Amino acid sequence: MDSELTELKGSDLEHYAPAISKKEIIDIFLAYDIRLIRYFGSDLFYVEMIDGEPLVPVHPGSSYPPGIERIFDLMARERINMLSYGNEKMMKSCFPVDSTTL
Repeated sequence: MDSELTELKGSDLEHYAPAISKKEIIDIFLAYDIRLIRYFGSDLFYVEMIDGEPLVPVHPGSSYPPGIERIFDLMARERINMLSYGNEKMMKSCFPVDSTTL
């Protein structure tokens, strides 16, 4: 399920609509003290904070803040299974794609 971590580049996002920049993603990670977001498919996400604790919505059945939901949408559309921010680098890994997937 995992592929190797590579640095997220601004060019990775140039065809994404609605537009979002690498800086916007980093700003969201910093605003909520997020270390990583993991996408498992079928709208299942895990958000881990810098202290290792999970970040969950305040009220059961509610959603995450709009910025985080926007990152979820990006990850689902672009087949990114993990985004991680540390040492001033945004890293990503993507679900493997081969001819049987398409």
